[in-house]
Amino acid sequence: MRFIDKICNLLAILAGVYLVVIMFGIVIQATLRSFNFSGSSHIFTFSEYGLLYIVMAASPWLVRIRGHVFIEMLTAALPTESARIYSRCIAVLCLVICLFLVWYSGFNTLKAYNYGDADMRSLDMPKWLLLISMPICFSLMALNFIRFIFGSETMHTGEAGVHE
Repeated sequence: MRFIDKICNLLAILAGVYLVVIMFGIVIQATLRSFNFSGSSHIFTFSEYGLLYIVMAASPWLVRIRGHVFIEMLTAALPTESARIYSRCIAVLCLVICLFLVWYSGFNTLKAYNYGDADMRSLDMPKWLLLISMPICFSLMALNFIRFIFGSETMHTGEAGVHE
């Protein structure tokens, strides 16, 4: 699992870097327009693509560190052993959803590749290149949910309230 952790960390770092690049791109574009320069139409296209990449790249890392949003009120009210079983059942449900999304997004990625589909905006981008992050990252999320199903730690801490 250390290899998976390193991949998740790398993807999270890349997502953060891409977010900063998008921010600077938008600032540069707005500044250029303020001085009556046209700038590049590609900045907004790459910003839109980046939103998908950022979400997908950061999600496996967020699952691993339990950074996603969930409510601990029920697990805090349950007895410890019941809370562990409940948490593992939720992780199984999340795993099933991720595996379905791996299959569905993988199918659509392959279909887009086989048909040569393109997303046409300021530049023509192969659609499979946009979609490829989804089966990869949903697979990584599924692996992280497996950790919560079979590992010593559960997804839920059983403590209600904010812990930051």
